Amino acid sequence: MKIVSWNCRCGFSEKKALYIDKYAADIYVIQECTNEDINKLKDFKKYSMWYGDNIDSKYGIGIFSNSYKIELLPVPNLNFRYVIPFRICDENTSFVLFAVWTKDKDKNNKKVEYTIPTWEAINYPGYDEVFSWPVMLIGDFNSNNFWDKQYKQRKVPSHNDIINKLKEFNIESAYHKFNNYEDGQEKDPTLLWQDKTFHIDYCFISKHFIIENVEIESMEELKETKLSDHCPLIVDLSKTLEGYLFYENI
Repeated sequence: MKIVSWNCRCGFSEKKALYIDKYAADIYVIQECTNEDINKLKDFKKYSMWYGDNIDSKYGIGIFSNSYKIELLPVPNLNFRYVIPFRICDENTSFVLFAVWTKDKDKNNKKVEYTIPTWEAINYPGYDEVFSWPVMLIGDFNSNNFWDKQYKQRKVPSHNDIINKLKEFNIESAYHKFNNYEDGQEKDPTLLWQDKTFHIDYCFISKHFIIENVEIESMEELKETKLSDHCPLIVDLSKTLEGYLFYENI
């Protein structure tokens, strides 16, 4: 199972869809996609779903797949912008995918730190059982240990706090685990911002998944195509520790 996450920047056009489809992924998680994009790209994949609340922009998260049905998890907490749980399933497989694009505004359009939505979501008691299931959190987290000093100065949860909390659920970054990198020591940036590069896109996975490969598109290609300011994150998962995923309670 191949999953691609990409912040496509300011809309998911047909040109961008054709570009990202070169990865032949089973699931695409696209940040900064609009509901209108979903309607225009009905032929892109068999199944698609969009979530956004239009509080501060028309952009949200789109998920596309030819192989897996997509639906919001029953009774999701939509206060965490955006850390949104979806049920991904086919005849033999079912797991929870939290599509992530953290925002710096809350539901009341009040300014918050980018780490707040993720921190609140992973500490939400209603998700405790969910995090024991086969689960992944994937997307644009807008955070990294690079800013830990700022997090401490502002007295907000740090990226490292998020990592340590997820480890309590046996959930780890696929990129760091596959490459044996320490957090904050990433060699592959995912964002180009004002001529500086940062690593802020992640795929965190539960112990149920086995990683075959993790790839981040090169910064050189990003600069050449100019389609976005983010590099796509590509994760290959061959199977699970049980051999397959099927949980009737998901």
